[in-house]
Amino acid sequence: RLNVRFSGNLELSGASMALYGSLRQRVEKFLYQRGFSSPIVRHLLTTQIIIIGIAAVVALALFWLTLWPFSFAAGAAIAGFSPWHISRFAQSAIQMQYSPALAVGLFVGFSARLVLIGGVVFALVVWLRAPLAPLLIGLGSTVAGIIVWGLSRQSRKTVKEA
Repeated sequence: RLNVRFSGNLELSGASMALYGSLRQRVEKFLYQRGFSSPIVRHLLTTQIIIIGIAAVVALALFWLTLWPFSFAAGAAIAGFSPWHISRFAQSAIQMQYSPALAVGLFVGFSARLVLIGGVVFALVVWLRAPLAPLLIGLGSTVAGIIVWGLSRQSRKTVKEA
Protein backbone atom coordinates (compact mmCIF):
# COMPACT_ATOMS: atom_id res chain seq x y z
CA ARG A 1 0.00 0.00 0.00
CA LEU A 2 1.38 3.36 -1.05
CA ASN A 3 0.91 6.27 1.36
CA VAL A 4 1.51 9.84 0.37
CA ARG A 5 1.96 12.18 3.34
CA PHE A 6 1.04 15.83 3.08
CA SER A 7 1.39 18.33 5.92
CA GLY A 8 -0.14 17.30 9.22
CA ASN A 9 -1.89 13.96 9.57
CA LEU A 10 -3.54 13.87 6.14
CA GLU A 11 -2.64 10.69 4.27
CA LEU A 12 -3.91 9.47 0.95
CA SER A 13 -3.62 5.78 0.21
CA GLY A 14 -2.73 4.39 -3.18
CA ALA A 15 -6.41 3.61 -3.79
CA SER A 16 -7.43 7.20 -2.99
CA MET A 17 -4.75 8.55 -5.30
CA ALA A 18 -5.89 6.17 -8.06
CA LEU A 19 -9.50 7.30 -7.62
CA TYR A 20 -8.43 10.96 -7.71
CA GLY A 21 -6.30 10.33 -10.82
CA SER A 22 -9.19 8.56 -12.54
CA LEU A 23 -11.58 11.39 -11.69
CA ARG A 24 -9.05 13.96 -12.91
CA GLN A 25 -8.62 12.07 -16.23
CA ARG A 26 -12.38 11.87 -16.78
CA VAL A 27 -12.84 15.59 -16.14
CA GLU A 28 -9.91 16.48 -18.42
CA LYS A 29 -11.32 14.22 -21.16
CA PHE A 30 -14.71 15.93 -20.77
CA LEU A 31 -13.07 19.35 -21.10
CA TYR A 32 -11.00 18.26 -24.11
CA GLN A 33 -14.16 17.05 -25.85
CA ARG A 34 -15.69 20.49 -25.21
CA GLY A 35 -12.85 22.24 -27.06
CA PHE A 36 -10.37 23.03 -24.29
CA SER A 37 -7.20 22.02 -26.11
CA SER A 38 -4.66 23.81 -23.90
CA PRO A 39 -3.29 21.48 -21.19
CA ILE A 40 -2.76 24.38 -18.76
CA VAL A 41 -6.34 25.60 -19.16
CA ARG A 42 -7.68 22.05 -18.78
CA HIS A 43 -5.60 21.54 -15.63
CA LEU A 44 -6.88 24.79 -14.10
CA LEU A 45 -10.51 24.06 -14.94
CA THR A 46 -10.20 20.45 -13.77
CA THR A 47 -8.85 21.63 -10.43
CA GLN A 48 -11.71 24.13 -10.16
CA ILE A 49 -14.37 21.52 -10.99
CA ILE A 50 -12.97 18.97 -8.53
CA ILE A 51 -12.77 21.53 -5.72
CA ILE A 52 -16.34 22.65 -6.38
CA GLY A 53 -17.51 19.03 -6.40
CA ILE A 54 -15.73 18.06 -3.19
CA ALA A 55 -16.90 21.20 -1.41
CA ALA A 56 -20.49 20.63 -2.58
CA VAL A 57 -20.45 17.05 -1.23
CA VAL A 58 -19.08 18.27 2.11
CA ALA A 59 -21.68 21.06 2.25
CA LEU A 60 -24.50 18.60 1.54
CA ALA A 61 -23.19 16.20 4.17
CA LEU A 62 -23.00 18.91 6.82
CA PHE A 63 -26.05 21.07 6.12
CA TRP A 64 -28.52 18.91 4.21
CA LEU A 65 -31.62 20.25 5.95
CA THR A 66 -30.96 23.95 5.38
CA LEU A 67 -30.50 26.41 2.53
CA TRP A 68 -26.72 26.36 3.07
CA PRO A 69 -25.92 23.65 0.49
CA PHE A 70 -28.15 25.32 -2.10
CA SER A 71 -26.55 28.68 -1.43
CA PHE A 72 -23.03 27.24 -1.55
CA ALA A 73 -23.75 25.30 -4.74
CA ALA A 74 -25.20 28.43 -6.37
CA GLY A 75 -22.09 30.43 -5.41
CA ALA A 76 -19.77 27.69 -6.68
CA ALA A 77 -21.72 27.40 -9.95
CA ILE A 78 -21.51 31.15 -10.45
CA ALA A 79 -17.80 31.05 -9.63
CA GLY A 80 -17.23 28.26 -12.15
CA PHE A 81 -19.20 30.05 -14.87
CA SER A 82 -16.71 32.86 -15.46
CA PRO A 83 -13.43 30.88 -15.68
CA TRP A 84 -15.13 28.38 -17.99
CA HIS A 85 -16.22 31.06 -20.46
CA ILE A 86 -13.11 33.18 -20.12
CA SER A 87 -10.91 30.14 -20.81
CA ARG A 88 -12.98 29.11 -23.80
CA PHE A 89 -12.83 32.64 -25.23
CA ALA A 90 -9.09 33.04 -24.54
CA GLN A 91 -8.29 29.88 -26.50
CA SER A 92 -10.21 31.10 -29.54
CA ALA A 93 -9.09 34.76 -29.20
CA ILE A 94 -5.43 33.75 -29.48
CA GLN A 95 -6.09 32.73 -33.08
CA MET A 96 -8.07 35.90 -33.94
CA GLN A 97 -6.53 39.06 -35.29
CA TYR A 98 -7.19 42.26 -33.38
CA SER A 99 -9.90 44.52 -34.75
CA PRO A 100 -12.17 47.18 -33.27
CA ALA A 101 -15.05 44.72 -33.59
CA LEU A 102 -13.11 42.23 -31.46
CA ALA A 103 -12.52 44.88 -28.78
CA VAL A 104 -16.23 45.77 -28.73
CA GLY A 105 -17.13 42.08 -28.58
CA LEU A 106 -14.78 41.59 -25.62
CA PHE A 107 -16.28 44.55 -23.79
CA VAL A 108 -19.88 43.54 -24.47
CA GLY A 109 -19.25 39.91 -23.51
CA PHE A 110 -17.47 40.86 -20.30
CA SER A 111 -20.17 43.37 -19.36
CA ALA A 112 -22.97 40.92 -20.15
CA ARG A 113 -21.33 38.26 -17.98
CA LEU A 114 -21.04 40.72 -15.07
CA VAL A 115 -24.69 41.81 -15.45
CA LEU A 116 -25.82 38.17 -15.57
CA ILE A 117 -23.79 37.23 -12.49
CA GLY A 118 -25.02 40.33 -10.64
CA GLY A 119 -28.62 39.51 -11.54
CA VAL A 120 -28.30 35.93 -10.33
CA VAL A 121 -26.65 36.98 -7.05
CA PHE A 122 -29.35 39.65 -6.55
CA ALA A 123 -32.09 37.07 -7.13
CA LEU A 124 -30.46 34.62 -4.74
CA VAL A 125 -30.02 37.15 -1.94
CA VAL A 126 -33.15 39.28 -2.28
CA TRP A 127 -35.82 36.98 -3.69
CA LEU A 128 -34.70 33.55 -2.46
CA ARG A 129 -33.12 34.83 0.77
CA ALA A 130 -30.07 32.61 0.32
CA PRO A 131 -27.68 32.73 3.29
CA LEU A 132 -24.73 35.00 2.52
CA ALA A 133 -21.90 33.03 4.17
CA PRO A 134 -22.19 29.86 2.04
CA LEU A 135 -22.87 31.95 -1.07
CA LEU A 136 -19.64 33.88 -0.50
CA ILE A 137 -17.73 30.68 0.28
CA GLY A 138 -19.02 29.19 -2.98
CA LEU A 139 -18.01 32.33 -4.87
CA GLY A 140 -14.56 32.04 -3.29
CA SER A 141 -14.07 28.53 -4.64
CA THR A 142 -12.53 30.01 -7.79
CA VAL A 143 -9.80 31.61 -5.73
CA ALA A 144 -9.24 28.31 -3.91
CA GLY A 145 -9.03 26.49 -7.25
CA ILE A 146 -6.47 28.93 -8.62
CA ILE A 147 -4.38 28.68 -5.44
CA VAL A 148 -4.40 24.86 -5.50
CA TRP A 149 -3.59 24.87 -9.23
CA GLY A 150 -0.70 27.31 -8.73
CA LEU A 151 0.70 25.38 -5.78
CA SER A 152 0.52 22.09 -7.68
CA ARG A 153 2.37 23.61 -10.65
CA GLN A 154 4.99 25.13 -8.34
CA SER A 155 5.53 21.85 -6.49
CA ARG A 156 6.09 20.04 -9.81
CA LYS A 157 8.73 22.58 -10.79
CA THR A 158 10.46 22.15 -7.42
CA VAL A 159 10.46 18.36 -7.78
CA LYS A 160 11.83 18.55 -11.34
CA GLU A 161 14.60 20.91 -10.25
CA ALA A 162 15.71 18.66 -7.38
